[in-house]
Amino acid sequence: MGEAANRRLIEVELSSESCAPDANTLARVVLPSQTDGLPAPALRFGDPRVVSLLAALVCFRNVVAGFTNATLRPLVEGMLGAPYSSRQLTYDLRRLRRKGFIERMPGTHTYRLTSQGTRLAMFLTKLYARVITPSLADLDPALSDDLAASRPLARAWRSFETALDQAVARSGIAA
Repeated sequence: MGEAANRRLIEVELSSESCAPDANTLARVVLPSQTDGLPAPALRFGDPRVVSLLAALVCFRNVVAGFTNATLRPLVEGMLGAPYSSRQLTYDLRRLRRKGFIERMPGTHTYRLTSQGTRLAMFLTKLYARVITPSLADLDPALSDDLAASRPLARAWRSFETALDQAVARSGIAA
């Protein structure tokens, strides 16, 4: 049992080092697919429910005993900031199992993250929190000019918008 726990811990540590998926794996996760002849609904990246679910899963990456519906649901609900029922989580657990994120421990209602599930959940959670959310804030038209001038992405976006508006005006097409 100790060897199995050590092996899983080493897998988790290794998976956090190189977690970026290839294009096919990412497409399999975010688009509907088939697994063993069964439909595997999409885990739509950017959907608040999916982002909260993946972030909650990352919390269980080092838990050898796994997790259950009852232990995962309050975390997802807290991260989502909205009611999240046990039925919704049951559906999400089925999606995660068919997408290869989790596996059910034999003879129990307990799940554990797979090594691929750990990598993908960590990558997608980090991508959303560290890249997507801050970048969207820089693209906000309500961002003050002073703040936009100090942020490279905001400056580039405003330059692009200005150049596009000028190109449209020169073409004589009403925007």
